[in-house]
Amino acid sequence: MEPQISVLHRISQLYGQMSASHQALADVIIKDPQEAAFYNVGELARTAGVSESTVTRFAVFLGYSGFPALSRELQEIVRSKLSTGERFRLSRKVQNDEDRAAVSFFEEDLQNILMTIERIDLESYKRTVNSLLAARRVGIACARSSVSLGLFLEFYLNLLNKDVILFTGEPRTLDLLERFGPEDVVIGISFARYTQFTVKCLTYAKKKGAKIVALTDYPSSPLAVQADEVLLTPTGIASHMDSFAAPLSVITALLRSMAYKVPEQVAQALNDQEDIWTGFDVYVHPNK
Repeated sequence: MEPQISVLHRISQLYGQMSASHQALADVIIKDPQEAAFYNVGELARTAGVSESTVTRFAVFLGYSGFPALSRELQEIVRSKLSTGERFRLSRKVQNDEDRAAVSFFEEDLQNILMTIERIDLESYKRTVNSLLAARRVGIACARSSVSLGLFLEFYLNLLNKDVILFTGEPRTLDLLERFGPEDVVIGISFARYTQFTVKCLTYAKKKGAKIVALTDYPSSPLAVQADEVLLTPTGIASHMDSFAAPLSVITALLRSMAYKVPEQVAQALNDQEDIWTGFDVYVHPNK
């Protein structure tokens, strides 16, 4: 068995090989590992709508001796996360409920980032970096709140001299999907609840032969079904809104990895753009 921290990553890797009942169990664990870690076998079975014997077979499928071994590993992950949160809380002077609430908001983002580290498929990540560098053109499909992530990715891909088109549902850009083909990459960004527009963009781009990358939250996401590469990152928090701390961290890491692989190309691009920024007086000069 791999190191303890790998259990969620292992579930994500094997998800496509699982039966429907095993996928139901995987969905329960991935959705809320902190709660699932302390289920007994009967509670996990009831939550997933499967039999207790299926839970045991699921644990064995993942490479464990049985459910207790799987449960212990999940609990170790949760304990490590909680200890991180406790260290964060103790480092602050928290005096009242309002302060505690504010600190807990940061902790939720932190835990989503830690979860991403556990779940990220580094081989898929590296292939995505190489595909983006080699792509003739990059499309970014996103909608509603995920547009904020798409705009960030678009901005910095442009700084890397990539030909980028952002698809957000605006009719004048939708026709540009026709330009995509086997030399291109389309990245879909969406989280539960998934937007029809983003899924349709990926479906169409896939038919055109473009390489598809999904930045999404679960292996069962409709984006993941379409994708050649899947980068999983949680966004769930106890709120009416999503937390984009983790997906933004993944996007930033991709961009940094691209820059790391072609430093001279990036330096030249930034030098060329600096001339434009200076000529148009883009930034405030501190001495003026």
